Amino acid sequence: MISMNIRDINDLSWNEDIKYCLDFFKNNDMANFAPGDYETDKAYVSLRIDEYETQIAQDRYWQAHKNHIDVYILIHGQERIDVKNIEGLKMYHYDRSGDTMMIEETRPNNINLLTKYGDIVICYPKEAHKTGIHVELQNKFKVALFKIDINR
Repeated sequence: MISMNIRDINDLSWNEDIKYCLDFFKNNDMANFAPGDYETDKAYVSLRIDEYETQIAQDRYWQAHKNHIDVYILIHGQERIDVKNIEGLKMYHYDRSGDTMMIEETRPNNINLLTKYGDIVICYPKEAHKTGIHVELQNKFKVALFKIDINR
């Protein structure tokens, strides 16, 4: 798991696919993208724009992936994303077509606050994450979610 802001991306060396997602975000006016699914120039990298109201943590669910890296980049609003390694956690459902493992309720190891434009959280395979949680109060937020298929 990595948590940072888009303005700091030159400070680290990146996996080329993660860098592609960050550059795509920087080079496009994401605020004007409508919610929905988008293709990128790479067949194994997809983009989904989500926009919805945050909820309390108890109303959200834990998920993880076997074959995808999720790159969340905040466009507006505020969102909390909880993250925990899935080792020792119980999976109660796996959707093979969406590569989504549903994980039983647990306490997070890391709490990440996306509070300003360009804040980033990257979740690697087997890192459970719970998204769309209030930071302070319920608010409408918009986020770019890039999904990188690691098995291309």
